[in-house]
Amino acid sequence: METNKILNFVVKITTNCPANCKCCTNRKKEIKNKSENNKIFDLTVFEKVCINLKKMGGTYVYLSGGEPTIVSSIDDFFEIARKNGLAVRMNTNGWGITEKKFEKWLLLGLEQIVLSVYSLNEETVKYIRGNPLLLTKFLNATNVIKKFREKNNFKFVIQSVIMQNNYKEMPELLEYAIKNKADHFWPSYLEDAINLPEVRMEGKDIEIFRSEIVPKMKNVIEKYVHDIYQKEHLKMYFGKYHDSNFDNYIYNDNIEKVNCHWLGRHLTLYPNGTIYPCPGHEYFSTSGQYKIDYNSVDDFLTWDTLNKNVNSYSIHCKHCPQPLYEDEMKISNNP
Repeated sequence: METNKILNFVVKITTNCPANCKCCTNRKKEIKNKSENNKIFDLTVFEKVCINLKKMGGTYVYLSGGEPTIVSSIDDFFEIARKNGLAVRMNTNGWGITEKKFEKWLLLGLEQIVLSVYSLNEETVKYIRGNPLLLTKFLNATNVIKKFREKNNFKFVIQSVIMQNNYKEMPELLEYAIKNKADHFWPSYLEDAINLPEVRMEGKDIEIFRSEIVPKMKNVIEKYVHDIYQKEHLKMYFGKYHDSNFDNYIYNDNIEKVNCHWLGRHLTLYPNGTIYPCPGHEYFSTSGQYKIDYNSVDDFLTWDTLNKNVNSYSIHCKHCPQPLYEDEMKISNNP
């Protein structure tokens, strides 16, 4: 058994979501084209995933979607993961989070929650995500999570995606994350942004972002982060965003020499048996996938499968910045 890699198995327990985010256009197209007709991940299959993940040396399973909190049986997924010795990490827009539910998830082994927010402005949320109620749900979820922070040991991450319509808000979102006791703030690039012209940042946007927005983010760090090393690390980190050396959304000139930290440790599993070896598929259409019968999932979930993915580069990899930014952006002053 190999244990030198932190396995990151993401289970899309549903493909349904109350949002209609513009940055998810390609993912929704992919699922629609694959005749997705099983909207909830089968619990029996999920247990097999957990059993095999544990055997391979995994320590957690990642619940995602769609929006996982709208699944009425979500507690069952937590129960199964716990029974098989796995902690749970979850990615959510906050839609179904309540104090009662969140307290129960913590008791069932929730160790990390990633809460997504693309704007704190209702009109921008409506435009980017298609549903203005998401802002109210996000703010409520933040308050719930913050309430449990002091007495419970879990990691709280606020995640965003940098787009044409929200990049000027990144300093505000960073400050919001710090003030609401998040451990990390993850503003992601638009992976393979070349295929998302409606929301990607163009040249003039990138110039403004680097010359005006990044300095504001550094000022937020200077004001609110007290650890000297951490402060300097974050300033350096944010300074890398949209480096002027990256032309035409090409981040990797020679994809065969890319040392991608996802390949060989990551799988994203959908309810219909579609499995991807990297998270980049969220933003582009790709043939780099598996389609299996979940009755044979035990045979698929092996180190042999993962090791085959280490060199599974595709033409899309040159547009993916994820291999360049593995470090976590810790913003909390907690040890």
